[in-house]
Formats: sequence, structure tokens, C-alpha cells
Amino acid sequence: MPGRMPGRTPGRTPGRNAQRGRPPLADVGVLRERAIGILLRDGYPNVSMARLAGEVGLSVRTLHRYFPTKADIVWGGTEGSLDTLRRHLDETDADLPILDAITVAVVGVFSQDADEPSLSRARLRIIATTPELQSTRPETYRGWRDETIAFIARRTGTSVHDVSARAAGAAVQTAIAESLACWAADDSGESLADSVTRALLGLGALAASPRPCSSAATGTG
Repeated sequence: MPGRMPGRTPGRTPGRNAQRGRPPLADVGVLRERAIGILLRDGYPNVSMARLAGEVGLSVRTLHRYFPTKADIVWGGTEGSLDTLRRHLDETDADLPILDAITVAVVGVFSQDADEPSLSRARLRIIATTPELQSTRPETYRGWRDETIAFIARRTGTSVHDVSARAAGAAVQTAIAESLACWAADDSGESLADSVTRALLGLGALAASPRPCSSAATGTG
């Protein structure tokens, strides 16, 4: 009786083992980019994980291994931004005015964004137009605001509970959020960092605006 062919096992078809067990690992970045494109095209609330899985060619179970929830597809990759903001704030020049220092730090965070501008814009456009998605990561917004408040409190010698530090931090946070939303909806070619810079400098210009004279304020001559 002739011997077995090398690599063959009786009763098995060559190549069948390759289809068993977990599928080969996919590139998470590529998966996220494809999924975000689908969510932007069809609307975040209208797309289920099952539909996403079908369009990217994975089983639902496998897609959940990469992204436990649909929100993780959009928010993924932003986890380290808070640490990066804290580091940039700590490294700012102590001689810079407070708002200028915050602007330098925040721009530094967005300048390190590894995503292509088109992907960043799509991600932010989905977030800006989907209230239910915004509510899934309140700690992201809260963390940025708290870091900004803490920085302002240190620079002004006040407490993080002081209303002036908290109001200033909230104003900065709002300016950043609005700049991101406007940039996501705009295809002018402006960089994300430039959009954030304009928003924060505009906030500073508002704070530095001279008070109108009494005649202009009252309309009297």
C-alpha cells in the first residue's frame, strides 16, 4: 500500500483547515474608514451593526470584536487625546497669555491627528449631526473641559471651583466644539488646526473688545 502523501490526512480536503477558527485579523483603520463612510452616507441612526458587517464583509460577531458598539467606530482613536492635551498644557510657555497658551496646546493636539483630513471631517460631521452619538461619550467633553478649567485656575491662582475659571473653561470648550462642527461641514480646505485657532482667537478678541462709549450705548448724541 503506498504511503500517505506529505501533508495529507485521510478523509480531509486540502485547505479546509484554513476556513476553521477565527478569520484573519483585519486592519482596524481600514475597517473604521469604510464603516464611517457608510455611516456618513446613510446616517448614523439608520445603520445597524449587522448591516455594517455585511457591507464590510465580516460577520456581526467579528465586527463586534473590533468595535464593541457602533459608537466605538466613530469615537475610536480619540482615547489618548486627553493625555495629549494635558501634556501640551503643561508644556506651554508660562509667559504666554492664558488664551494663547490654550490655543497652542489645543492646536498641538489636533496637529497630531493621524487620520486623513477627509476621515477626520467625516467622523466629526457624524458626531456634530448625531445628538445620540454625542451623549455616548460625555467623559470626552467633560475631560477636556476639566483640564482647561484646571489650567486656567493654575494660571490665575484661583480654585477649579471658582465660577470665573469654570465659565472661562466652558467658553473655551464651546469654542472648540463649534470650530470642529463648522470645520466638519466646510470643504474650503482650511486645516482643522487653523479652524480651532480662529475660533479661540475670536473668543479672545471678544473678551478684549473695547466697551462702547455711553452715547453709542444709549443712542444719544
